[in-house]
Amino acid sequence: MKFLLLRPAGKCQASTQRLNDAGLPTVGYPLLDIVADQQAIESIAGLLNGLPAQSKVIFVSTSAAELALQGMQGQSWPEHLSYFAVGQATAAKLQDAGVQVQFPEREDSEGLLALAELMLVNSMQVLLIKGDGGRELIAQTLRERGAEVKPVSLYQRRVADNPQATEAWQTDQIKCIMATSGELLDAAFAKLDNDWLRHTPWILISARLLDKAKSKGIQQVILSHNASDAALIKAARQFMEQHEMADAPEKHIEAPSQTEAVTPTQPQPPKARGNVLLWLVTLVNLLLVVGLAGGGYWWWQQQQQVALQQQSQWQDTQQRLAGQEQVLVNRLDSALQASAQQRQQSLQANQEKLQLVEQQVQSNLQALRDMNGRRPSDWLLAEADYLVRMAGRKLWLEQDVNTALLLLADADQRLADLADPSLLPIRQLLANDMQSVRQLDTQTPTKVSLELGALMAGLDSLPMDMVVLPESSDEEQATQTLSNDVSDWQANLKRSWRALVDDFITVRRRNAETKPLLSDKQQWLVKEQLRHYLMLAQQAVFSNDAANYRQALEQAQSLLTFYYAMQDSQVSAFANNLERLLQTDIEVRLPGRLQAATPLEQILAERVAGAFQDSQS
Repeated sequence: MKFLLLRPAGKCQASTQRLNDAGLPTVGYPLLDIVADQQAIESIAGLLNGLPAQSKVIFVSTSAAELALQGMQGQSWPEHLSYFAVGQATAAKLQDAGVQVQFPEREDSEGLLALAELMLVNSMQVLLIKGDGGRELIAQTLRERGAEVKPVSLYQRRVADNPQATEAWQTDQIKCIMATSGELLDAAFAKLDNDWLRHTPWILISARLLDKAKSKGIQQVILSHNASDAALIKAARQFMEQHEMADAPEKHIEAPSQTEAVTPTQPQPPKARGNVLLWLVTLVNLLLVVGLAGGGYWWWQQQQQVALQQQSQWQDTQQRLAGQEQVLVNRLDSALQASAQQRQQSLQANQEKLQLVEQQVQSNLQALRDMNGRRPSDWLLAEADYLVRMAGRKLWLEQDVNTALLLLADADQRLADLADPSLLPIRQLLANDMQSVRQLDTQTPTKVSLELGALMAGLDSLPMDMVVLPESSDEEQATQTLSNDVSDWQANLKRSWRALVDDFITVRRRNAETKPLLSDKQQWLVKEQLRHYLMLAQQAVFSNDAANYRQALEQAQSLLTFYYAMQDSQVSAFANNLERLLQTDIEVRLPGRLQAATPLEQILAERVAGAFQDSQS
């Protein structure tokens, strides 16, 4: 007994080998050729990467999965998509490549469409990867559910002109035919003897194919759980067990044939002139014949008894086998009834779950319709809540008082548009918040920052502390001449002494500008350090950090006093400005929270919860 496996080329050889390895003699007959569309395969990566988040990708066959893997070779599969397969075999191809795939327990289009993830696909994009032609059930159903379906055909199925079987075969050798699609069923009736196909048992993979087989006149069909090799092996073994039970040979015991009696040879009549010896020989022959006849009769009687005993034993055996067969039939009927009841219960449970899901979907859709049809008052309230929260972020994170005031004013306008008297307390809280924000002193920090910038601009013109040397004057040189008056003898003596000392001491006159105590490099470093302290103070003004502001100005004062000429008017004015800025309070005291934020959020939550309760009731 052999099986005839009808599958497309490529998969047919691999499945045939698995069936043979499982001890099921199988002949593979690839009636369909798979013709790949290389242009579509090369575009699959771009199509997947171009889908938005939460989109669905569905593979309807193992050939579609294999060709898609070829197109994605060397590239990563997008993780923001959800992947689905019609059956376990298709899902296994993708899972081996690291793709997370979902597949239904009932491995067909109806089972796939019953998944909860494919129930709510309104306004979602679905990429349907398949072959050219085939059923339109998946695409049509998803479009009815509101999805945007884009089918992509990666291959074509074509009836093979000259299919090559895995081995030579004859129709009388085939006891069962296996097919995995309706196209293979049509191809078989186009290529093979239709009468032989109708009278040969078939193994098919779905109830849809069963109905199609009945329409073609096929008399006996066994259903496989799915199109995987493991399911086909299981169905083939089930067929073999049924075939062996139906064709069990009956053990008939044939009665042995009776031994033919030996017909003695008639003696010749004695001659007239016979003698005693001849009569004696004749008598002995007669006695021998009688003895042989009696022995043969006795042996025949013994054989008859043995035959009767064997016939009785055969009847007992036949009755025992008939009883065992009846027991097996009863057990098989009980098992079939239990299995049918279990399937009926499972089907009923699944139908109840499906009804619950449909009810939930209808309830959610009705809730969405109710929410879409409501007045815009709830949305205005939500906008007001959003504007208040944004005002808080502008105030605390960016300290942008003007923008916060504009946002609070917009929120108050939204509440005013509602014309709802129950919102007057919240509007009063909004007015309090706006008044507290208006009272914030934002001018002082800006003014201080500008003054610090002006001080940094005039820093290079400040004179540093210089070395002061006495300058000789023309009057002093004139006093060195001796007087002719006798009364000036003391002054003349003093002048003479000075003239004598000047001969031993050389005085060098300096006409250029006097250099400071610090070098040019050190002087530059002092100026830059003072500029750095002023910049730190300005940064503290921007960040509302009063402690660092005072510390930076105190360090700038210390540096100015130590290195600069405080007697100079510019330096003195610079120092006075630093002292005045040091006494200025730059801290802006922001409110801890906005009073209207919490009540507005609470009333919005109450209205939204009430809307959902009304829609569910």
